Amino acid sequence: RGLEYVPSQTNFVLVRPTRDPGRLAEDLLRRGVIVRRMGPFIRITVGTEAENLRLLEALDAVAGE
Repeated sequence: RGLEYVPSQTNFVLVRPTRDPGRLAEDLLRRGVIVRRMGPFIRITVGTEAENLRLLEALDAVAGE
């Protein structure tokens, strides 16, 4: 997906979206995916395989909006 991220050794990843992070967080929330805005990044907590796939599907869906 070509998103810039901060390497992590924790249970979350900071991703710098290509659009406004606050708006992206709102769009994902409307699809049932909760992320946190942290400055120019969104914080994505690593979940189960199913949860991670749901996140990726939601990211793909909002990318086309």
